[in-house]
Amino acid sequence: MASIFCCFRGCASFLDLGFATPAVPIKKQPTIALDQQQIGQEVVLVKDGSRICGTGGALGNTAIMQDKAYFEVRLQQSGIWGIGLGSEKADVNTVPMGNDTDSWVMCSDGYLRHNKEETHHITQLPQEGDTIGVSYNHIELNFYLNGQKLDCPFTNVRGQVYPAVYVDDGAVLDVVFDNFVHDPPPGFDKIMLEQSLLET
Repeated sequence: MASIFCCFRGCASFLDLGFATPAVPIKKQPTIALDQQQIGQEVVLVKDGSRICGTGGALGNTAIMQDKAYFEVRLQQSGIWGIGLGSEKADVNTVPMGNDTDSWVMCSDGYLRHNKEETHHITQLPQEGDTIGVSYNHIELNFYLNGQKLDCPFTNVRGQVYPAVYVDDGAVLDVVFDNFVHDPPPGFDKIMLEQSLLET
């Protein structure tokens, strides 16, 4: 009897006699990625906004609002590049970033730059295949090379900021906002959308 009913239910949905359960649309959750609206004129974003190539910079599509945020960048191809944070006013058309008051970046030459100043220099330069971690807690902006803290923080980051990256001279970067290669530092987590913050 049950098999007859199942068959009838299948026929009913095929004939659309009103017995079928309506399809429920699945709402796609917004994802964090590089923002197509906040990129340099010669920048190309691919892989759903997670890979940057070309010449210039890009900002993430959401500001860092939570207390402790972390993201990673994988160096896919060498060249000139930089990784850090920037405000909406950051100059994404000029390489390197870090030459204005609105961006704080670690650059491929090992210098940390902000407002045309070089604040630190790292000696262990990232190579192709390396992963650079970025943590920010509204007090310090720190960088990690393959999971090891570089101990060269920015302590002057101000205002509402976004993940920021730039590339030139053939560099290719993959920005990773979840499913990290290395565990975030204790207490840090992936960047959350503002609505996600309200729900937690």
